[in-house]
Amino acid sequence: MANKYNGEYEIILDFRKINMRINMDVVASFQSETGHDFFHVAIRAMNALRKSAGLDPFDQSELLTSAVSMEDAAWLFYLAAKQCDSAITFEEIQEAVLHEGPLYRAEFEEKPAVEGYPVQFANLVMFAILGVMDEAKKN
Repeated sequence: MANKYNGEYEIILDFRKINMRINMDVVASFQSETGHDFFHVAIRAMNALRKSAGLDPFDQSELLTSAVSMEDAAWLFYLAAKQCDSAITFEEIQEAVLHEGPLYRAEFEEKPAVEGYPVQFANLVMFAILGVMDEAKKN
């Protein structure tokens, strides 16, 4: 289980829990690998998540995938997961992102509800930018 107070965040890809941590090394590597500015991509993802609230799953997925590419998601998830598990491979994360897909899977499966990769990407970057947002931190 990820410890948010140590900068760790847990996501679920292909029904596997993966701990992640975003630091300056991850941000610099993300920008180097993708050629995209981390904060631009992060804000675009968070804004798409906000705008998609209340939409049906397909409209939500269309909006979110226009903001978060599979490549950007795979690179950020890989680089952040590598901070917690040095044995993880890019190919493993890339395949998990593909299997996860863009849709909220509770709508279509009987397995536990899992948000698609764009929502998890938006939540991860929101955590990276804002940190822990709970009552314990406010006190």
